[in-house]
Amino acid sequence: MRERLTPKRNARCAHAKKHGTCPVTGEPLGKDDLVELRVDGGEATAPIDAGTMSVPELLVQLKQQFDASALEKYELRKKLMEARKELSHSLYRYDAACRVIARLMSQKDKPEAPKEEEKDNAARKRTASEALAPQEQPASKAKPDEEKIDRATAVVEDIANFAATISALRKKRSMPADLIKADEFSKFEERSGGQVVGGGTVEISSMCCYGPLVAVGSSRGKVAIFDSTQGQVVAGAEIHHENPITSVSFVRSSSLVDTGESAGNANVLVSDTSGVVKLWTPEGTKHALQGELSLTQGPAGLVSLSMHASGSYFMATSNNDSWYLCDVNKLDCVKACKDSNASTSGGFTCGAFHPDGMLVCTGLANGPTTLWDVRNADPVGQLKGHVSGISSVSFSENGYHMATSDSYEDGHVRVWDLRKLQEIKCLPLMPEGKSRVYTVQFDTSGRFLLAGGEAGMSVYGAKQQWRSLCSISCGPVRTATFGPSARWLAAGSSGNKFALYGV
Repeated sequence: MRERLTPKRNARCAHAKKHGTCPVTGEPLGKDDLVELRVDGGEATAPIDAGTMSVPELLVQLKQQFDASALEKYELRKKLMEARKELSHSLYRYDAACRVIARLMSQKDKPEAPKEEEKDNAARKRTASEALAPQEQPASKAKPDEEKIDRATAVVEDIANFAATISALRKKRSMPADLIKADEFSKFEERSGGQVVGGGTVEISSMCCYGPLVAVGSSRGKVAIFDSTQGQVVAGAEIHHENPITSVSFVRSSSLVDTGESAGNANVLVSDTSGVVKLWTPEGTKHALQGELSLTQGPAGLVSLSMHASGSYFMATSNNDSWYLCDVNKLDCVKACKDSNASTSGGFTCGAFHPDGMLVCTGLANGPTTLWDVRNADPVGQLKGHVSGISSVSFSENGYHMATSDSYEDGHVRVWDLRKLQEIKCLPLMPEGKSRVYTVQFDTSGRFLLAGGEAGMSVYGAKQQWRSLCSISCGPVRTATFGPSARWLAAGSSGNKFALYGV
């Protein structure tokens, strides 16, 4: 038995000598069994004699003992934390030392690289801007294949650098002050409209909005520019192609928040069924052809264009087995990428750039949606769920939502979570009845999703658990687009006519 050193030690010793037992437990006890315990850093604490103390004195003694034990516990915990900190530092230094030793051992065993190889490695580390700059070379030493490979590498590096920058900015961006509220969509009605002039049967095939302007392409090879502020087509601003238009896109600026103030001076990219992309630049009220790029051969044509967020590159998707990464400024193809399964699945039907620009998405006529890594043109994921082929695809500005649609008679809009590569919502176009879905598009905030199809169009709210905010029965809608801050939307309603809807 261990006892603290107390003034009554002699009495306990006398009891043990007289009776030979412990006064508390009754077990055998001798004088030699008693051990003195001393408290480090202070004097021994006398035990409480409850029999001779009043209640206030007893409470004071209990409080003092509690304070002493709490202080002791604090000191012990403080020493424990200091010991843990010292241990972690020691382990970190040990790990760093092991890494240094391993690196030195590997350098010792590895032969030195030749100077020629060092020069090649230095050349590969050139920045994208240096690689894209024109360089004078003697004609006899020109190597087109090597130059093309180096340029493709430089473009990919430029895209990767831009993705890192815009991803960091996206986390800090705020929503537009004039962004429409969800309950305002129920008040949408037709405000104005126009038509694309052309002989014979004309259908609206594509649309693109930039600021107050809407570019509207038709199956007769004409593109009309509609001014939403004036509510009419800009006279003399039409663009003419010899073949049906498949896609139109404004060349936007590279800023994260693009208000569209420079829309009147923006170039326009137009693709058609012949596989040609033409770049048109505004000159006064008209548009002049600045250049053209032929990407496909034979009967293959282009089905869609998608601008990169930097405004320097675009993706062109053909209706066979290829998609192309192209440079807007040079108007040439940087990289052509093929899908071995596309030819047996009816070819591509659509394509789009991810907001960060590191991924692209393609849809097949009879197959799944495929995500591609721009850096090496390898597929990184497939999204399966549609009964028939994909008719349209659109990425949300938040970077992790994507919407797809199919033109099956009982078509649906499907929303995907790219972080898990899983479908999170399957939406019908209209609340009642079946309808094919031809187009889907997110607004620039990522808050709202627009879908158009055979029976009309609907708007869904991402913050409202993808609930339908409004449905407009306006006949077949082949293509549709949101205006700035989703304050209005334009749709190719029927034939050569298009309409603008808003509050």
